[in-house]
Amino acid sequence: MAASWQQLATSYGQKTSVDLARQQTFNTTTAAGVKRTIDEVQSAQDDQLGLPIHHRTAPHSAQAPIHLELHEHRPPRLQASRIVSAVGNGTQAAVRSTAAPLAGTGSTPGPSQNPILSLRHPRYGLPDKLVENFEALGVRAIYPWQSSCLLGKGLLTGEQNLVYTAPTGGGKSLVADVLLLKRVIENPTKRAILVLPYVALVQEKLRWLRSLVDGVFKVSDDMTDGSPPPTWRRPSTTVRVSGFFGGSRSNVNWSDCDVAVCTIEKANSLVNTAIEEGKHDDICVVVLDELHMINDEHRGYLMEILATKLMALETPESKVQMVGMSATLPNPQLLAQWLKAKFYVAKYRPIPVEEHLVYENAIYPTANAKEFFRTANRLTTKDAMSTPRPQPARTIQRSTHHELENPLTNAVVALAADTALAGHGALVFCSSRMGSEKTALLISDALPTDHVDQDTLDKRQDLLASLRALPGGFEPSFSKTVSCGVAFHHAGLTTEERELVAEAYDKGVLKVMVATCSLAAGINLPARRVILNGARMGRDLVGPAMLRQMRGRAGRKGKDEVGETYLCCHKNDLEAVAAVLEAELPPVESCLTPEKQGITRALLEIIGTRMASSKSSVDDYVRSSLLWRTMDHAQVLDMVEKAIGDLRAKHLIQSGQYDDCFEPTKVGMAVVASGLGPEDGVFVHSELRRALESFVMDGEMHIFYLFTPVQTAGLAEISWLTFRNQLEGLDDSGMRAMRLVGVNPAFVNRLVNSGGELKENTADEIRLARVYRRTYSAFQLRDLCNEMPVHEVSLKYSVPRGQVQTLSQTCHGFAAGMIKFCERMGWGMLRAVQEHMLDRLHAGAREDLLEMAQVAFVKSRMARIFWENGFKSIRALGEADPQALVPVMAQAQARKMKLQGAAATKFSATLLSKAEIIVSSANRLWVKQQMAQWEEE
Repeated sequence: MAASWQQLATSYGQKTSVDLARQQTFNTTTAAGVKRTIDEVQSAQDDQLGLPIHHRTAPHSAQAPIHLELHEHRPPRLQASRIVSAVGNGTQAAVRSTAAPLAGTGSTPGPSQNPILSLRHPRYGLPDKLVENFEALGVRAIYPWQSSCLLGKGLLTGEQNLVYTAPTGGGKSLVADVLLLKRVIENPTKRAILVLPYVALVQEKLRWLRSLVDGVFKVSDDMTDGSPPPTWRRPSTTVRVSGFFGGSRSNVNWSDCDVAVCTIEKANSLVNTAIEEGKHDDICVVVLDELHMINDEHRGYLMEILATKLMALETPESKVQMVGMSATLPNPQLLAQWLKAKFYVAKYRPIPVEEHLVYENAIYPTANAKEFFRTANRLTTKDAMSTPRPQPARTIQRSTHHELENPLTNAVVALAADTALAGHGALVFCSSRMGSEKTALLISDALPTDHVDQDTLDKRQDLLASLRALPGGFEPSFSKTVSCGVAFHHAGLTTEERELVAEAYDKGVLKVMVATCSLAAGINLPARRVILNGARMGRDLVGPAMLRQMRGRAGRKGKDEVGETYLCCHKNDLEAVAAVLEAELPPVESCLTPEKQGITRALLEIIGTRMASSKSSVDDYVRSSLLWRTMDHAQVLDMVEKAIGDLRAKHLIQSGQYDDCFEPTKVGMAVVASGLGPEDGVFVHSELRRALESFVMDGEMHIFYLFTPVQTAGLAEISWLTFRNQLEGLDDSGMRAMRLVGVNPAFVNRLVNSGGELKENTADEIRLARVYRRTYSAFQLRDLCNEMPVHEVSLKYSVPRGQVQTLSQTCHGFAAGMIKFCERMGWGMLRAVQEHMLDRLHAGAREDLLEMAQVAFVKSRMARIFWENGFKSIRALGEADPQALVPVMAQAQARKMKLQGAAATKFSATLLSKAEIIVSSANRLWVKQQMAQWEEE
């Protein structure tokens, strides 16, 4: 067994990770003289990274066998450059270990010094079981600022609203968790809504809250002490937490849960339903996380619409506690005034963070943004006499490897490797998906596995086995990086891949995670050291908020004594990055302004849910909005008049019995129920009306087209050659459907031959582009529903696997909205067709496999392979020997893999574990079916 890091440290004495690296002898090779292939088209960013030719990704065949074997110990192919201290006389001094805490950092007081910092203190009034769950999850004490905030007048009783800010990693979520759960536990008939911006955050929070409320019971008349109910009584007093998000496959209704964890769109839809059904009084608390997203005119403005509705409905007898929080909120006072809330600003970080600028292989300490700005200016000034250049604290030695010639790449690899060799976690942010993969491969090439203990190597083998067993395909690069403790994380990976590598990183199995900048707000992966490989997202510089979010990931409470951030810059970017870092965050303001079109949707929703039916009630609603707080009142009322006129012109509302009264039309009610905005709703109505007049019932393409979202911004770029090939392969019914929606084969041929692109300058061009993008997505949906695996769809349409999966989830949510639209319009036949195809989209299978697809892990191709091997029912799967399912499941893998040794054993064990879950799930479904039959009889 390999020596552990601690054993090595003992044998070498008190030395830093850099000192140890100096003493190791590694076998290295370079790319000189090696002839390698490269794609003809490469991004400019890859060249800037100085990436090696052999790391540039080329298309690979889904049928090509992959030979995979995890080597337990191997020397690195590259050697990371040494990081050395720089002193004034030009000599080099020893580097302080990354494991050493900063001098002068003090510890946070605990409950022994201050009892109020324990959640067991009677002033919080929390059930013992809930406090036990907090402690089991690592929260044994709270910070002084959390205690001060929670004990603010009226907060724990739900009488006072709250808006607060705290740095990333400062513990802001705990305050909201305590307030939310306390209200639900003490009010057993009430419900809570927690709003988060991204699906990944919803799923993560869902797991956390379910762990928190495990075994916790709501207070009722029969159990005032919070004790569990008698065993003969149905445990309806448990706290039920459910998730609501696009693509969710849960059948839970609003009435079946106590805490709803939602995306912004789903939360707004739930509130609309509650208002329409007259059940809005059941809501006792709403938590708005990432409150700064109210500034987002595409999605965040729904937060304002949601909160304004609840405040406008508020009465002394029906109080909804509003809690808003953010790490990047420049004007909390304004939002607190709007929400009639107490505001609290916390600047405490439990882990001190060191800031650094890395430029031309030199590391400069920067205590804050202003110092960073000054350092950057002095480095780029041409007048060396009047402005002396700052002296670096450390330098990174130049590399002899061709792959690391670029100073930026050299610095990123050296800093990441140094962190991993010291036994800590590093999070590297890159500008693009391809860049993150290349960087991960370079870092893994520079990391030896000789110093990794056998237990960690075994866990990495387990991770690889789990990744290989995923139905959505296996990313080949993981076989090279994971064994070295490195992975990458971006939207091109499937959800399951991202979850597996994130969990492994969080547990310390992986030491380096390389992610795209766009995921900084969507993942919660703190690190000892955060390394920014440039400060760009694509070609553009990131904004001030994004930059703060990335840097805020440094430092993990309970794992690290200090956090470090290293912003690595190109010379050309230095001044611009310094300006972004120095820039103030833009103030949060209303998105209901005329240029952002939010006011029209807001008014449609309150009229469509019967919340407002007259001019005076509309004005009451508007007076509760953030817009009213930030704009001239006369101008706001004029905007309302124009929006009302626009809704009338679109036939979404109409005049009521009296002149100043309004009521929704049937179309308007359908638009609100489906969760669409006015513009999209009118477009969908015209599409569905046309479909009713000439629906192509003898094929699938028409319905798949209707399932594709009308907002095409996130859809894949069209490969016109692939588009033409799919068009030519359609049967007569498919071609009729394409002609009905507006697809012209001659236009497609012209674009293939000319290499042109869709123009989107006029309204007609935008409409036409939407048709072709939706059609391209409809081809992908058709293949998914006909059991083509995700990885094959990815290759066929030149779309990343993660994007194919996201398309399926997005269309699933959009299709559910279309079904509600048809229901409100009274179009029963069209609704029935859509519901059937939605089941197929859910299962990724044809009609004959819909029953089997209810079983866990049995979807799409896996279901078909079971069918072809004789397991044609839930009962057959439930009665199967799990061991007998393993070779059948192996046939469903994305690529043929020839595994050897431990890797093959681990892979088989993973499949067996899945097979056991499949058999158990099938048994439960079979028993449920039998019980349902007995009840009917």
